[in-house]
Amino acid sequence: MNDLKEYLFENILPNVEKPSRYIGDEFNSVKPKENPKVRFAFCFPDIYEIGMSHLGMKILYEVLNKEEDVMCERVFAPKMDMAEEMRKHDFPLFSLESFSKVSDFDFVGFTIQFEMCLTTILLMLDLANIPFLSKDRTEEDPIVVCGGPCTCNPEPFADFFDLIMLGEGEEVLPHLMDIYKNFSSKNEFLIKASEVVGVYIPNLDEIKQEHIEKSIIPSMNNVYSLKKPIVPYTPPVHDRISLEVMRGCFRGCRFCQAGMIYRPVRQKSLPTLIEQADELIKNTGYEEISLTSLSTTDHFHCMELVKYLVDNYKDKRINVSLPSLRMDEFSLELSEEVGSLKKNSLTFAPEAGSQRMRNVINKNLTEEDILGTIKRVFEAGYSKIKLYFMIGLPYETDEDIKGIADLAQKIINIYYSLEKKKRPKPFKLTVSTSCFVPKPFTAFQWFPQNSMKEFHRKQQYLKSLMPKMVTYNYHDSKLSMLEAVLAKGERFLSKAIIKAYENGCVFDSWFDHFNYAGWMDALRSIGIEPQEYASRELNYEDELPWDKFDYHIDKEFLIKENEKAKKETTTPPCHKKCSACGISKAYGRCEFEV
Repeated sequence: MNDLKEYLFENILPNVEKPSRYIGDEFNSVKPKENPKVRFAFCFPDIYEIGMSHLGMKILYEVLNKEEDVMCERVFAPKMDMAEEMRKHDFPLFSLESFSKVSDFDFVGFTIQFEMCLTTILLMLDLANIPFLSKDRTEEDPIVVCGGPCTCNPEPFADFFDLIMLGEGEEVLPHLMDIYKNFSSKNEFLIKASEVVGVYIPNLDEIKQEHIEKSIIPSMNNVYSLKKPIVPYTPPVHDRISLEVMRGCFRGCRFCQAGMIYRPVRQKSLPTLIEQADELIKNTGYEEISLTSLSTTDHFHCMELVKYLVDNYKDKRINVSLPSLRMDEFSLELSEEVGSLKKNSLTFAPEAGSQRMRNVINKNLTEEDILGTIKRVFEAGYSKIKLYFMIGLPYETDEDIKGIADLAQKIINIYYSLEKKKRPKPFKLTVSTSCFVPKPFTAFQWFPQNSMKEFHRKQQYLKSLMPKMVTYNYHDSKLSMLEAVLAKGERFLSKAIIKAYENGCVFDSWFDHFNYAGWMDALRSIGIEPQEYASRELNYEDELPWDKFDYHIDKEFLIKENEKAKKETTTPPCHKKCSACGISKAYGRCEFEV
């Protein structure tokens, strides 16, 4: 037992909640290697239970550790009780594999999944005694890097990082490790790394990058697949196997950033998926496997895969789960296959209540689709339905909001139209609304976000109309407003992020930690009125902070989609008709592998 680990176990862990978050040595975790040439601390800016649910971290952990001379270790944000104990004992942020100081690694890498995790990144750098700003770090400090979906506009947090990755990291990260082995100085490495597709070096005077393309993995059948995911001691939020079936989405919803930045659509073949599922089940012992993607039931062989898993693993009581499902694709047969082992609640995301609004956002979903699916679901034995909608969408009217309550009532009517003895019990309908946040690389990126006052009015209006049998939940617009500020923000916001951290802001996506006043003070300290900034309207001619980052989605395509939204005109899914979004110019052609 090394000195850090011994001190941790004897003096700190007895005083904190869930010490199993911090002890490492889980089943399938990698044992420390002797004298690796490169040491990479993979940092997840949230607590252990959240980070250990993240598929991307698990994949990259294995990708890096399969390199003989690279050691990747995990680091999670300590919960506040642990952070306080660490400060009390002057104890540094540490890795779970070797219990080494994070500041001793060659690389410290963060995945940024959500804009509101930025102050938690600063918490981790602070506990690691690593300067926040790239310009303040020396050759003795680690190279601090990041990736993840939020890097499609990295400008608000670019000052914190030496290197930022855009796109898919399975091939970029090992390539960067190889480059690092051949350079003795940080600057030399960064200059060479800037030549790699998908790499942005934001803070080196010698490098001026005006156009940075995202990295793309051409085929999902050839990409590295997760083989031995770590099985945690403390149950994570999603305590199950995650099998990625495809990347990208056919649908082209106009509000959806992920649907744009993860293009092109790439499916894994059925034999590949079966082989990977068998291996994951064998290597973990989990009792549930989740088929993950942006739209799993769009996979051309979803039914065959589900049938295989149910038929081959029902005797072992292994459950198959699917994420939020499209209501026009969910067949009764698939419902029965998934539900044959366990009748859970089902979750759907119609996103809008009225047909007009669903056309505006290009949901390509009719009320007939919705109600027909709901009836089949009830008949299949499901009694608990969760529906997700957004309010504050572009071109929305009060009549569109009323449509959410009307749709809920029609679902109730369908349930009670069934013969009494055939109604599944207990019946529960939950409707949740989130506040729309305009995001880069979407057709609605120019749209001004609703004010918090307007969000509140719409929430209360819908609440007054909602049938009494419905459980209605809605999101706090304060958090959504700040998310909009950061999502479409500019380089100068890094000063406000640091100030927010100094004001005590951390774990901002957690309701019990969210410090709204701290953020307001921080933004106003740099001359920003937060509500005005979030609600500013951008024009097609404006130069946007993210214009130099190329995700191969043409701005002309996004403009065209926004204009079609104004006319309530839909665009067909891209596997039915190509809409010339721009991805094929870089990729050659979209391939729907089966």
